[in-house]
Amino acid sequence: MRKLLFLLLIFLALNAFSDDVPGYSGYVNDYAGVISEKDKASMEDVAKEVEEKTGAQIAVLTVKSMAPYASIEDFGMAVAEKWKVGEKGKDTGIILILAMEERKVRIEIGYGLEGIINDSKAGRVLDNTVIPYFRGGDFSAGLRRGMFRIADIIGTEMNVELDERAKMQDNTFTERLCMLIFFIIFVSIFLMMIRRAKNAKRTGRRYYGSSFGAMYPGYGHGRGSFGGFSSRGCGGFGGFGGGGFGGGGASRGF
Repeated sequence: MRKLLFLLLIFLALNAFSDDVPGYSGYVNDYAGVISEKDKASMEDVAKEVEEKTGAQIAVLTVKSMAPYASIEDFGMAVAEKWKVGEKGKDTGIILILAMEERKVRIEIGYGLEGIINDSKAGRVLDNTVIPYFRGGDFSAGLRRGMFRIADIIGTEMNVELDERAKMQDNTFTERLCMLIFFIIFVSIFLMMIRRAKNAKRTGRRYYGSSFGAMYPGYGHGRGSFGGFSSRGCGGFGGFGGGGFGGGGASRGF
């Protein structure tokens, strides 16, 4: 009788804790309010593509606090058990979790992806891709880049060609190249303005300068080619598939 009562108390406690795990409404669930709409749309786009091409499901969750859970690992497992991310039977699910108040982040890995993203590799994703942005206060970019890095690893290991969105957004070389291009354009315009000023001085004419808008009428209106991505939306999201998790993954504080 005592044993039965003890088991009943454990069952009730687990149910009480499960009520503290938020539900999901899509691939990206931003309860902490730290992800920009643009990043959220891009992340859902990539998650949808990964699921369509590999069967793997990537979910993102941010919360203001993971209370009443004592650790991010306990919270991650509770989320995994409730959400069941990944295809049933193949367990190809992965969850990127951020708890703002506790300043903890975790990658929770389903059984079926542990051979592709082991604990060590998950830790490197956090250390090299996510944490640097978090420490700079840019949580949206850290989560976006972390998710895209995960997508890239899955696509590479499964020999699936993913949309360049998933690959290039985590490429720091690409971002530096864009910055270099803008810098070259700025310097070119600045030198052109100096030359025009000198020419005006030699000819005795007054020079009023120039602006980006005057030299490039279309600049600043609408989105340029270096802007974000067009979003296909997540209309195909029909819920997660029943994947299993065994506690694999990595956690970090920041």
